[in-house]
Amino acid sequence: MFLKNIELVNFKCHAHLKLDFNTPDSEKPIRKSTFLLGENGTGKSALLKAIALVTAGSNALADLIGDADSWVQNKKKYCEIKAIIVTADGEERNIGLRINRGWHISDIIKANRETLERLDDAIKKADRNYFILAYGASRRLNRGDDKIFSKQSFRTSPRTNCIQSLFNPDAPLVSLTNWALNLDYTSGGSQVKIIRDALNHFLVENVKFKNIDRKKGVLLFTTPDGIVPLEHLSDGYQNVAAWVGDLMYNITNTFKDYKDPLHARGVLLIDEVDLHLHPKWQRRLHEFLNSKLPNFQIIVTTHSPLTAQQARECELYALVRTNGTIELKPFIGDPAKMLLSQILMSPVFGLETDESVVVERTKDRIRELSTKETITSKEKQELKKLADKAGALPLNVRKNAILDRKDVKLLEVLNQKLKVKLQ
Repeated sequence: MFLKNIELVNFKCHAHLKLDFNTPDSEKPIRKSTFLLGENGTGKSALLKAIALVTAGSNALADLIGDADSWVQNKKKYCEIKAIIVTADGEERNIGLRINRGWHISDIIKANRETLERLDDAIKKADRNYFILAYGASRRLNRGDDKIFSKQSFRTSPRTNCIQSLFNPDAPLVSLTNWALNLDYTSGGSQVKIIRDALNHFLVENVKFKNIDRKKGVLLFTTPDGIVPLEHLSDGYQNVAAWVGDLMYNITNTFKDYKDPLHARGVLLIDEVDLHLHPKWQRRLHEFLNSKLPNFQIIVTTHSPLTAQQARECELYALVRTNGTIELKPFIGDPAKMLLSQILMSPVFGLETDESVVVERTKDRIRELSTKETITSKEKQELKKLADKAGALPLNVRKNAILDRKDVKLLEVLNQKLKVKLQ
């Protein structure tokens, strides 16, 4: 399954929003990667949840929906999700989900029976039909318990387990340690290569998965501080290992009859994809997902220009609130060919400068004082101090910098001793 488009009406903060995943490429008509930017409160997570809900099926929907009113925009009577999905055979399916204010889960399933039956019929044949994985912003290491996979005890629906993290920050991920121990036991260690390759592909160079200590039941990693168990790595490493391990488990377990399960098709949703990641990791994240999952459609949200820079032309979108309405705006150009400063100061991020707040305020105050028709003795002293300070700052010649040649001339007139050099 791939998504061709999704449309939201009165859903959470979205009065109306439509996102297309089409491309002009006849060989690859559906966009593989989509990056979503936006300030907090612009509905990035809501969009991912809408995709998960409309593709979940009846059993998972009952686990996820909760309070129906929470999905309906304030002062509206209903919300609606419409989507077109494309099957592995290239056939299009129209699916949708309508939720009226005041409905219970039984009302929702009854009202959406026609669409849900199409999904349910496909899912009954195999859980991997319309396969979807989703991860919320809270992704913590599951340290395991007496069960091999404690995640399985959380919900009964396999589809719920695959997307629950997006809806519930306390939803457990698969215990990476217990899964690795099980693979080591059942395959004589041969299948542990799946975990080793995934983690070592993504972790930075000085931390690598070494092996399994079967006596102690722990995963060992080589670090600059020596060989340590997974639970002794930093929180950042643990959280990365947690969701990468859960990702690998869900795919390999669902497509275990495939020669190469990671080449299966599906949709992957990740909220705040670069969470816990050092800039080095952020720069390699998209390449990691693309290479490990070549046939997955990947939709992620981010606040990071380093992640946005990995998008290609037509892959980056921003959710922007204008006059109380949230709009989806495509990024114009190819982010992969741009400098980080150019991306930061593009409309999708909305920053007016790449300088620090201290530098920006210093320059703004100099401009303010230097352009006044009259200036007091106290202001002259302030201007002199600011100008001396500005002389040690990087001064840029562009629309958002304070000192063009006219500004310099004004400063020289005000104080003959002042010298400001432009870089």
